[in-house]
Amino acid sequence: MKQIRLLGIAPYEELNHSMFITAKDFEEIAIDIYTADLSEGQQLAQSLAHKDYDAIISRGGTASMIQEVASIPVFDVSISIYDILSAIKLANNYTQHIAIVAYSSITKTAHLICDVLQYNIKIITLESPEQADLVLDDLKREHFDLVLCDAITNQTALKKSMNTLLITSGVESITNAYQQAITFVKYLNTIKKDNYLLHQIIQNQSQQVLILSQQGDVIISNVEASLQKSIKLLLSKKNLEKQNQFYHTHKGQTYQIKVHSFYTDNNSYWHCDIKVNTPPITGKRFGVHFISQKEAEEAISKKLLSTSFIQEKNRELTKNLLKHYNTMLIFGESGTAKTSLAYSAFLQMKQHKQNLISIDCHQLNERLWKYLSNNNNGLLLEADNTLLLTHIDKLNIPICQQLIQFIKDSNFLRHNNLLMTYNTKIKGDPFGIFEHIVSELNCASLYSPSLAERHNEFTSIITLFLNKIKIECNSQVIGLEPEALERLQNFHWSENLSQLERVITKLVLSTQSYYISEHQVSELLQEERRHINSLTMIQSEIPIIPHLIEEKTLFDYSRDIILATLEQNKGNQTKTAKQLGISRTTLWRYIKYN
Repeated sequence: MKQIRLLGIAPYEELNHSMFITAKDFEEIAIDIYTADLSEGQQLAQSLAHKDYDAIISRGGTASMIQEVASIPVFDVSISIYDILSAIKLANNYTQHIAIVAYSSITKTAHLICDVLQYNIKIITLESPEQADLVLDDLKREHFDLVLCDAITNQTALKKSMNTLLITSGVESITNAYQQAITFVKYLNTIKKDNYLLHQIIQNQSQQVLILSQQGDVIISNVEASLQKSIKLLLSKKNLEKQNQFYHTHKGQTYQIKVHSFYTDNNSYWHCDIKVNTPPITGKRFGVHFISQKEAEEAISKKLLSTSFIQEKNRELTKNLLKHYNTMLIFGESGTAKTSLAYSAFLQMKQHKQNLISIDCHQLNERLWKYLSNNNNGLLLEADNTLLLTHIDKLNIPICQQLIQFIKDSNFLRHNNLLMTYNTKIKGDPFGIFEHIVSELNCASLYSPSLAERHNEFTSIITLFLNKIKIECNSQVIGLEPEALERLQNFHWSENLSQLERVITKLVLSTQSYYISEHQVSELLQEERRHINSLTMIQSEIPIIPHLIEEKTLFDYSRDIILATLEQNKGNQTKTAKQLGISRTTLWRYIKYN
């Protein structure tokens, strides 16, 4: 039996995930799910209209906008009474001073729940997306602690640094939408034979093809949505009458595009043949990642709560520091959301925001350094970008010195911004990387505190994590037993937010009830202690770094470390050079120095 083909367009990533999981219960459907909101979802539906879907599953305002342009039925994933009640119960774990801001499809039911259960909650019904901005400003002035809202309002609230809980559709609502689509599609057969055969031929060939109208509308395509959109933007800026061959880079992959025009029924069209070229060295697996300003905004606004764990005082301090500095070193323990803070800083910068070029210093060896600083096409010689160096504490002294000297000699900071993240260590900084960078580059420093230093915020952080993870895991968990919460509060979180998220995820996945028990927490924390102890035993085998002596120079300390590591490796120079991230020539120079 032929499966019913559905197109899912979720306004946010978490609904995408829930739709994917729920679809596994329906053998008679095959579904492709994308994440796109409002007009973007509408455009995506239009661009995928050729793919022979039988119906579209979406939600809220995005579903309404898709209905305006779709030639196939659109089914709305509603929000049930249980979904709203579950969100209210979860919010009560956080604070009693909450508000609900959404469209009437949510607030009508919310009023009913609050009337029946006698909840004193402020409920505001929106008429348009623009109204949300003013309403949220009023709530912020009134010092509301938490806003329960739909996806559209959630994005606006996050930009205003307000804490939110998303009221999302649960399993039952998604299941009902699928069942409605199946029932309807069984009685629908609008596919024309000639059109079906044409699309099958296009889809089955290995060559990627994109056919556009003269106005830029997609007629036929077997190209994935984001590449398709990127190519359309490229061609809109070109004179296709004079040029018909282009090279285009998208997500680190280079494509060759040949464009041919043809005419039929007094209309002109563009036929694009797309071929993959050899990927450049700057692919993500080499430690270099390109992020546009729009991609950075989406990483913060569409991945729910991604910046909710940044302290308000750090948001304000970042804003003030960026008025004077365009270089910032963000430091703190592992797992304290330093990268999220860097993304937030990038978006607040006033200039040099063409791209955020992220480089993982774990992989910044001499070969990659030569590529980045190449006089002909080195990335560090480009202008109007922001460079993000993550894990800068992993740099060795020679590379660190080269980097600082290059930044000074090339006037890099006159044409670019620089962000860095630094993991603080219990045993200190033997190479002096931190002080070296701060003093030499005159940069701002921003501390990202550990969970132990945010003890007063722990309950609210737990609540935000529970909301995020229960949506991602498609779970019905509402909260934790008081004793369970107390055990989590008293645990030493050596890996901070990263470790806490990992533990909460395991707890949510393992519980079969609405509340996580003390017994579950105790067992899992015992497992975490064993994991931490095993890591401590491994780290204890690392060679001990010599104590500081005032008469020694930086060269002397580096030589002591190299000789200690060489002894640990039983004289193996190749292994020692690789471990320290230096060349064998540099290693030989330190060994032979007298």
